[in-house]
Amino acid sequence: MFGKLIKHEFRATARIALPLCGMMLALAILAGMVLRFWGDLPSGGFSTAGNAIIILYGMSLFAVSVGIFIILMQRYKQNFFGDEGYLTRTLPVSEHALLLSKLLTALVWLIVAGALMVLSVFIAGGLTGELSWRALREFMDALRYHLPRVSAGVWAHTILGMLGGAVFIMLLFYAIATISQNFRKHKFLYYVMILVIAVMLLRLLSLINGAVSGMFQDMMFRDANNSVGIIGGADGPTAIYVTSGASFGLIELYLSNVVLYFLTWAFLKYRPNLE
Repeated sequence: MFGKLIKHEFRATARIALPLCGMMLALAILAGMVLRFWGDLPSGGFSTAGNAIIILYGMSLFAVSVGIFIILMQRYKQNFFGDEGYLTRTLPVSEHALLLSKLLTALVWLIVAGALMVLSVFIAGGLTGELSWRALREFMDALRYHLPRVSAGVWAHTILGMLGGAVFIMLLFYAIATISQNFRKHKFLYYVMILVIAVMLLRLLSLINGAVSGMFQDMMFRDANNSVGIIGGADGPTAIYVTSGASFGLIELYLSNVVLYFLTWAFLKYRPNLE
């Protein structure tokens, strides 16, 4: 049954998410072609159309990143608190299965959308001629040379941090949407208020973490590493760099995810305020 829930979620979200991604890739091709032959375009209507295509491509990147998130949140609200909420409550599955199916689907879509956005940039850059096959080969050679020299611990910390951050964002908005649903009137106003309070608390927590990290980093986390990057040069990427940071941040992130998950689950189970 859990697999059927995930399959249904993918089908429902793909109806809008896939056309958005397809539009972005198509506009990436058009924008790359326009930039490649920009100097040959006659002035007037052709130049205006070229500008419009480039602007539309930039807007499509925003539409994919924000639009898919809005789709996921709308699905969550509709399934649990909208007209579909009564049907959802009759399914022979637990609130854990319902919530996890939403969360796993959202996580996969965020990864897919991010990968397709990067791909679209490579497509547009390749078509302009700025990103040559030679530069791409040098990039891949640099990755093959340097990546094996990065420790497994660094990779694990980086990947877990990225996944944990994506899960945190979804769970945060799930929790806010679920809690605000329990107010009888002005639900959207309470949603915004809770969101503002959450952002302020996160900012305060970030400042505290920064102070604690700076205080104890030399004593406790001198050898800790938590992110990976690539230094680029005129001839392409030249080296891998690793930034240092405190390992307790990752533990704190996942503890926050656990708290948000069970907070959302508790409200869904014991206070399912349907509209």
